[in-house]
This record gives sequence, C-alpha cells and structure tokens, in this order.
Amino acid sequence: MAGYLFTFSSEDDMKRCIHERSYSTLMSPRWSTAAASTLGDYVTMRPGDSVYFFSKRKVYGIGKIVEVGDGRCVTENFPGATSRRAVCWDKVSDKAIRKAAGADGKICRWIIAFDPDPCFFEKGIDMDDLLSSNPSAFRSLRVFWNRSFIKLDDEENAAFKTTLLRANLVELNDRREEVIGSCDREALSRGNEPDIQALLASSRNADGSLRDEMLLEVGLLHQLRIENQATSRMFGKWNYLSHQVNASPFKPIKYMDRIDVFGYRYIEDYEPIIEKYLVIELKKDSSGPGDIPQVMKYVDWVCKEYAHNDYSLIQAFLVAHSFEKDSLSANGMRRDYTAGYRPAEARTWQQLALVTYNVNPRGLIEFSRLEKTGS
Repeated sequence: MAGYLFTFSSEDDMKRCIHERSYSTLMSPRWSTAAASTLGDYVTMRPGDSVYFFSKRKVYGIGKIVEVGDGRCVTENFPGATSRRAVCWDKVSDKAIRKAAGADGKICRWIIAFDPDPCFFEKGIDMDDLLSSNPSAFRSLRVFWNRSFIKLDDEENAAFKTTLLRANLVELNDRREEVIGSCDREALSRGNEPDIQALLASSRNADGSLRDEMLLEVGLLHQLRIENQATSRMFGKWNYLSHQVNASPFKPIKYMDRIDVFGYRYIEDYEPIIEKYLVIELKKDSSGPGDIPQVMKYVDWVCKEYAHNDYSLIQAFLVAHSFEKDSLSANGMRRDYTAGYRPAEARTWQQLALVTYNVNPRGLIEFSRLEKTGS
C-alpha cells in the first residue's frame, strides 16, 4: 500500500489530529493552483493506505485510511468545497463537518478518516534516524519541503513502517486496547464526494481545453483511479498513482524537475512485483517540439532510478490539447539499449504515445491517440 506523511506546526495540533482520527489540510479560502495540487493528492488516496505524522523533526505513526462510504475515503468538509469560487466561511461553517477554521483565516475543504494500524506510538523517530535506516528507499522524504503532506510509494511506506515498528517493539508487544477519540464517521458518510467533473466543467474553455494545467492532472488522476472505461483503455490500469514526482538529481527544491503523473502496476496476483511504470507529461494547450525531449528525460530517469535500466518496464504518454506539426515526428522518441548478458540482446524502446485531450461540457476528459510520423 501507499502511505502519506502529514505535517504539523505543533505537537498539540498533531495529537489533536490523532485523537480525532481525521485529517484535513488547512488552505486559503481562495482557489489556487496549490489547492488544485492538494486535491490531486486527495483523489489518489485509497482505503488501507498508511498515514504518518511529522512535527518538530520527528515522525510518528501508524494509522491507515478508512472507507467512509461507497468505497470512497475522501469527503467534502462542506457542500461546494470542490469549487473554484472563493469561500466565505461564515456562510458555509454551519454546514461544515469540521467547523473550526484556522486562526489565519484558512479553511478545510476535504477530510479523510483513519484508524490505528496497529496503534499510534507515543515514541517518534528523528528524521535523520529514519533517513539513515534505509537511505535508498526515501525518495519523497528527501525532497519534503513547504508542503502540508506528501505521498509515499510502497517501498518508502514499508521503510517508514519498518523503522517505527522496530523502534517501538516493547510498546508493540505490551500494548493494551485503549479507547482513542474518533471522528463522526456518520457525518463523513453523509458528506459529498469531491465532484471532479463539475470542477473541470467550470474550468474549461470554449475549445475544450482547461485553464489550469494542474486541473488536467487532477482530472486524469481521478479518471484513472476510478478506472473510467475509456481512460483505462487509453492509459491502462495502475495500482499506484501520484503526481509532481521528483525526477532529477538532488538540487534546490524550487529547481527540481517533476513528473506530472507517475504510477506503476503489479503483476496480477503477484503484488508487490512491479510489471510496468507509468510516465505522463501534460500540456493544457499545444505541445511543441521541446516537449518530447522533456518527457524522454523523465523516461530515462525512471529507467535508471526505478526500472534498473530496463526500458521495457516503462509506458510513457505526452498529453496535450493539440500538437504542433513538428511534434508528431517519431524522431527522438526511442531508446536503443542492451538487455541481458549471456547472450546480450539489442532492443529498442518505442513506448511513448502522443494523446490529445478534450473536456466535454459535463467535465469528462476525452482522449484520442495520434499517429506518429517518421522513424
């Protein structure tokens, strides 16, 4: 399973969150690209994903996200929370599940609930100790900066869990059943699921393109997660999905290259063995000649960092509302590599697809594959 690390400015806030067994990100009442990016993280959450808590250099845990109704785990805090309109808290607070707003005027738009898994340990792990416990596993934690929470892939989640359990063996073996506070699960089940289609419908231009590229990420992630039939036919089905994933050597955070959509799927019935990795680069408007080298750079990165130099494990897509004629050439969209040792085999990778998108008036993203030209 995937995992999430939630950050808190104080230990009291963290303890309150654990006691209430629910989490909601405080954000500006005005809609922004940052709000859309946060929504992109929420839409990929699944029941059973692990949760951890970070405050004052230390990581605590362990919980797991739970279903709140109809297979979903995310609920709007108030009707209309998934909207680009600015929120007047005084007008919606009486309908909100979590009624308190931040002291600085920030509000909560979406909520998840979680249970202990197996319990919430009082002893935390210093970040340095965590990073040194399994250095190669911590891809997201090493670039964690100025974000309310981050998503962890299966390997990183396992490293978090392993370190916390080993540090709390005595408490794990001697733990007693204790009653911890809980959130109002019934209220969460009555709440609305974020309406992604309505959000996209309100954000489309007359030609079917979107005004904000981050909303294209959100919409694609949503349609992949719910396994929309047409979307799955185009891109496949994936067990793990994330977005804005680091794809460059370590450097100042603001200069990091990031993959728009990243994922992987397991060999059926053989989890956690990975069959294929997913790389998607998105352009809300037209794609130009410089975009293919960009997505190929991400393919090379995933091949090196995840696929152990085996390009055959990668499926890549470049998605745009339209493509300039020069972008349709297949030149530069392949990789020649050698597989195996005895005997060595020369192979060619050509698994980059060009896809156009169009948002229909109902807010559903429709995709079409383009034919490449040249060799």
